[in-house]
Amino acid sequence: MSTPGEEPQERPTPLPGSYGEIAPGVPRYGQYAPAGWEPPQDVKDAQNASRPPQNIPPAVSYPGFGGTQAGTPSGPLPHLAPPSQVSTAVRLITLAGIMQALSVVALMVVLLVPAAKAAVLQVLLDAMAGTPGVEELYSDPTVVNTVLFLALVLSLAMAVTYFWLAREIRRGSGWARTTALVLGGLSLVFLAQANPLVIVQVALGLVGVFLLYRTPAKEFFLEHKGRREALKR
Repeated sequence: MSTPGEEPQERPTPLPGSYGEIAPGVPRYGQYAPAGWEPPQDVKDAQNASRPPQNIPPAVSYPGFGGTQAGTPSGPLPHLAPPSQVSTAVRLITLAGIMQALSVVALMVVLLVPAAKAAVLQVLLDAMAGTPGVEELYSDPTVVNTVLFLALVLSLAMAVTYFWLAREIRRGSGWARTTALVLGGLSLVFLAQANPLVIVQVALGLVGVFLLYRTPAKEFFLEHKGRREALKR
């Protein structure tokens, strides 16, 4: 409103980048509030209404919920460095696997190279000269090829088992340690052979298994077992 004879006053146009009055008594953007200033009650009420409640009840679990309860470990198990005994056992079992892999290569050479096959067959015939039935059996090329092929498959499976058990044992798998113990007992059958390489290979595996069942290797596997059980709870 303007009185007669008085020209109406025009409101100043806000400059670009400036802000108008938010509410009566509220300082504009960029201005300092005077000492002791408090926002009006309606501004306080608006601020309080926009704040989230302080005491939020915990979320209720539902079927398919993938979270974990408080205090339960989540994610992969922290890595536990194996003790020196476990590392030594893994090296011995791996070395036995390397020796087994070399036997796989040797059998493949015998199967694929006729001269090598003939030399091995002659050694077998000379060793079994006193047993006519066996000598006649190995005289058949089909029987010789079948025996060599089965020996190759068995040797390959044994080499893979050595390397697989060595890897799982290093990870602290208790079932791998038990499997190594069972296979170590079965490997005693091969000690009946007079082949020194086979004797060394079996001895490497047995020493490795022996180290896995001594302290502190036992505590290493028990710690891994406890952590896995904690994740299942």
